[in-house]
Amino acid sequence: MRQDPKLTLVEILTSALTYRFRSAEVLGGWALCTVNDSTGELLIVSDWGNWSCLWNPKHLDSPSLTHFIADRRSYDYLASKLMRGEFRVLDADATITKWRRRLTERRLREGRAALRSSQEALTAYLARDIWESLGSLFQDESNEALFIEHALQIEGISWIAGDALWEDIEHRYSPEYRVLVDFLLPAVCDACAQTVSDQATPAS
Repeated sequence: MRQDPKLTLVEILTSALTYRFRSAEVLGGWALCTVNDSTGELLIVSDWGNWSCLWNPKHLDSPSLTHFIADRRSYDYLASKLMRGEFRVLDADATITKWRRRLTERRLREGRAALRSSQEALTAYLARDIWESLGSLFQDESNEALFIEHALQIEGISWIAGDALWEDIEHRYSPEYRVLVDFLLPAVCDACAQTVSDQATPAS
């Protein structure tokens, strides 16, 4: 019979600081960002999403997590840790636009070759069918696996995409990543920098 684990309270830590933010431009936009120097935790709870990460304070090469965050000059590292590396998503529009451009260029080359050799591998009919089929892929823009699966089913897709079609997909940063890098993390880093500055200034 399985026995549920019992948790025993071993310590109460009071070293965390929570920074509270509000947006003047976005109605209801808010964020609570907690930095715990004892445990190495960064926790963000916000109107745009929730993220967290845990560092070992002994391996930060910095006096504290607050100092570590304050010293960041780029937010990509923190964002990738908070999102656990999952910050790029399928860009269906860019991918389909790229493939349609290749299709147009390939069709133009094939048409010129046909005038010289009287042979035409990529016919106008097939090119038009591929073009229209590519448009149907927009319905899968939120699911990369389905997007690839349906793309592979398009007759003639090999004319415009390589054998490893999944490696020919365009990606973009996710909305969550952009929120972190453009709005939340700059505010958190500035707040931590201010805390470090305040702690270093002797009380008058």
